[in-house]
Amino acid sequence: MDEGNSIIYGLDHQTRALSPQYESDAIRFLIGTQSLKPQSNQVHVVELEEDTGALHTKVFKHDIGEIWHLRCSPHDVASLLTTHNAYDPETSQCTMGVSIFKLPTVEVIPKNIDDLSAIQSRNAEDLEHLITITPQKPEEEIRCAEWHPTDSSRVGVVYENCVTVHDLSTGAPLTSATPEGKSRLKFTGGKWNPHQGHCQFAVLQDMHIKCYDTRTDCSKAAWSIDNAHRQLARDLDFNPNRQFHLASAGDDAALNIWDYRNGKEPIFSRTDHSHWVWTVRYNTYHEQLLLTGSSDARALLTAAASICDTDEDGKRLSQVLEDGVLQSYEQHEDSVYCAEWSAAEPWTFASLSYDARLVLSRVPRHFKYKILL
Repeated sequence: MDEGNSIIYGLDHQTRALSPQYESDAIRFLIGTQSLKPQSNQVHVVELEEDTGALHTKVFKHDIGEIWHLRCSPHDVASLLTTHNAYDPETSQCTMGVSIFKLPTVEVIPKNIDDLSAIQSRNAEDLEHLITITPQKPEEEIRCAEWHPTDSSRVGVVYENCVTVHDLSTGAPLTSATPEGKSRLKFTGGKWNPHQGHCQFAVLQDMHIKCYDTRTDCSKAAWSIDNAHRQLARDLDFNPNRQFHLASAGDDAALNIWDYRNGKEPIFSRTDHSHWVWTVRYNTYHEQLLLTGSSDARALLTAAASICDTDEDGKRLSQVLEDGVLQSYEQHEDSVYCAEWSAAEPWTFASLSYDARLVLSRVPRHFKYKILL
């Protein structure tokens, strides 16, 4: 894939769920569709052939409902979970759930021309359904679900008013964190803290960020960042290299980076988008690179170099960029709900918009060389 040209993959149904595939040497992303039509939703596996720039895909049925959130397992290349919503005409209700699936095969690129013809003429395949977790109250909403970083038998599920750790063998809740008092501020998302013993789960609660210790049922946050955004906070991501740093994005069009040991003011802040920012992601290897996606129909590649110019021991690093937007990706025509780095190749990323468009791009070569050389 040429560094100056992005590759676009279009789907038939609207989309807002994207995940890189882990534990694989291939550049693969999984996309979930969000169609209101019954029995029509799908999971698309998209693989980029790096040498030629060709895209290869496989499509799987997701008849259980529209997909609001999708995560590939960090433990098993073939496993994924979806947060979905389905309408039941008998009860006239929508019911949400979290389902674990297994891909019947992880091979995407055909071995020869005959295989290619067979794949192109084949209908969507079935996923192996393992288990579905449903809320205790059918009307309760589920915001997202995240695999535990080190324990493949557990997932954290963010409900409207609590975050619960579930056992995947039974679906049963193990521990639950519920805010103390009768707060009317609902949770909107969350993520495991990859540091601190893999027991902390951070949630977005209106404009705030709260983090709970999941080892026991609790109501008091282990730490919090109050008023992280001036409007609703939409997403967060932990710095993979610095244990106390995290990035957040919100409806105030801001990208903020925090040291949560002192969360009164962000240590880095940008407002380069012109509308709500739905997603923020750190590059796994190069922490100064961040992706954001917004309702302004753009994905931005931003450098936060000024807070990454020293290592954790205070030693100054030479391979840094200037702060600010490095490149704007404007191939979308609707809200960019997701942006994800490839888990296999640190310079490749994907952005996904509601208009069923996946855009695969690369960090421009001159920025890559400036970091590496």
